[in-house]
Amino acid sequence: MTVTPAVIEEEAPTKKGLSFKFPPEETEMGIIAGIIGAVIVIFTGLPAVIKGVGLILVLLWGMDSVRKTSKYGLGTGVPSIGVLSTGYGVVGALMGLAVAEYGRVGQLYPAVLLGVIVMGVIGLVSGVISNSEKFIAMKIPRLERGMMELGMAGTLAILLECSIVTGSLNFNAVVNQVMNTGIIALMFIFNCFAMLHPYNACLGPDERRERTRMCAVEISGLICILLGFAQLALGTSPYGPLDAVSMIVFGAIVFAVFFWKFIKACMDEAYETVGTGMIKTIE
Repeated sequence: MTVTPAVIEEEAPTKKGLSFKFPPEETEMGIIAGIIGAVIVIFTGLPAVIKGVGLILVLLWGMDSVRKTSKYGLGTGVPSIGVLSTGYGVVGALMGLAVAEYGRVGQLYPAVLLGVIVMGVIGLVSGVISNSEKFIAMKIPRLERGMMELGMAGTLAILLECSIVTGSLNFNAVVNQVMNTGIIALMFIFNCFAMLHPYNACLGPDERRERTRMCAVEISGLICILLGFAQLALGTSPYGPLDAVSMIVFGAIVFAVFFWKFIKACMDEAYETVGTGMIKTIE
């Protein structure tokens, strides 16, 4: 009796370097989102919808960072690292807003990116300390890079949201209209959802990046709706109420389209879907 040896399929060789295919890979996504998000942040006079597009890209970047950091099996650390990134974002945004007026050219605030850079450095140091044998020794693959990206993405997201709500990057305006009103709490919670929830919700052996990204974009649409209502209530847009209304409509379209796409993808890729009906009571 002869036994035929199992044939091991070799993985296709990966192409090194950037190929910029669509949808972009994790590294490419970080570069695209980082550059576009940074440019939109410093141009505070842009309409809210354009800022909303930048926000969605930045939150996708954050989601990708959570995913690749947690993919080896972080488990309960998925929510923790998402909350940490948003915490970095709040601190980094306040730091950037504090120096935003320095080097200002009209409605351009390039100095605000200092907060993004500092949070990137702090995130990198946190990752090194967490993985170092001399300190915590978590030994999580790519944690250093992931923490750095999460610090930067979280800061850009909060800055974009503050810019949408206040129409500027003035420190006092942000404190009065975002912090004192409690809108910062909604920003914090929904940013956490957008970055940590997609991978946490899709976690499992059949997790697929494209489907997980749909969930992140859907939540980003909800954030745009909330920011539009906040902008409309405060009346802060330099373009008038139409700017806020267009932001609400944009967010609603993004949410509806990607919620439908996400549910459809889940139904198509599931082995079986069973309607359980109402919960039965025991007599």
